[in-house]
Amino acid sequence: MAELPAFISWVGHGAASLAQPAAFTGAKSHVFGFRADTGAMQALADSLLNPVGGTSVNYRVLAGFSMINFMTIEHCTSQIDTIGWEPGRECALWVPLLETDHRHGTMRIVFWTPYIFIDYTIGLLTGREVWGWPKVDARIAVPGDAPNTNFTCTTTVFDTLSAQTPARTCALLAVAGPTPPPAVAAAVQWTSGRDAVRAILGAALSGVERELVDALIDGPVIPTVQMKQFRDSLDPARACFQAIVDSPAQPTGFSGGGLLRAGDYRLEIATCASHRIVQDLLGTSPGPGQTTVPIDVAAWVAMDFKALPGPVVVSRT
Repeated sequence: MAELPAFISWVGHGAASLAQPAAFTGAKSHVFGFRADTGAMQALADSLLNPVGGTSVNYRVLAGFSMINFMTIEHCTSQIDTIGWEPGRECALWVPLLETDHRHGTMRIVFWTPYIFIDYTIGLLTGREVWGWPKVDARIAVPGDAPNTNFTCTTTVFDTLSAQTPARTCALLAVAGPTPPPAVAAAVQWTSGRDAVRAILGAALSGVERELVDALIDGPVIPTVQMKQFRDSLDPARACFQAIVDSPAQPTGFSGGGLLRAGDYRLEIATCASHRIVQDLLGTSPGPGQTTVPIDVAAWVAMDFKALPGPVVVSRT
């Protein structure tokens, strides 16, 4: 393989896509798991991931289970590009997958986010350009911002896909729960990230090969994969770069975590043509206005972590 050219840095010239690894401290995430449709999620992976893997790498949905998380981060910074730090918030929908690498005869559990939203520019651009995370701009609210506030992700949507459809701002995703929310100090149950992953996966991946789950829990990083691509500047139907990229997260500190009463929460998904979340994850037609989904697992986790450099799993360019 030819040696890659040196990256031309824009630091000092308004750089917003920064070098990895990135460090996140004071992060607190609320995770809500819900039942989903394996066939619908597999069709989504088959359309967005498996065409890149071809005959070399394949992704299979592990269980009829998906998760949404709302994360607040006190301090985000690059460990390479010395610019400064900023706080941020993110909301993502997660699908656990089994990756089979036919070239090496290996399998592993990985996580994939077909939808992810973020409220700060550096995180948005760095996530997209370095690892391929499909991040888009949003405003994210959490309980405590104001009285009677739910977990809410507000972004730009289009009700129909047409050149005549005006954009509108919409609360696309919301998790409604008790008011006021429970005090997390009273719900501390876990003392390590390993405990948290084991508890959450225990509900999500029952029946999955035990050795794969053990390898995931015991590993030093949480593996995620993304499809990274850039559209060709001449032919809009072509990609000038297309690959599946590893985006490992390394926990560096754990402050606490525990389960919440799942029955106290519900996921609300707004209906719009630009974000086919209900069809993609649940395999059903959305309801008029919104679709309400019961929550089966609810938890909170407070930790520090790093977003590490990751290799290209497989590339088509």
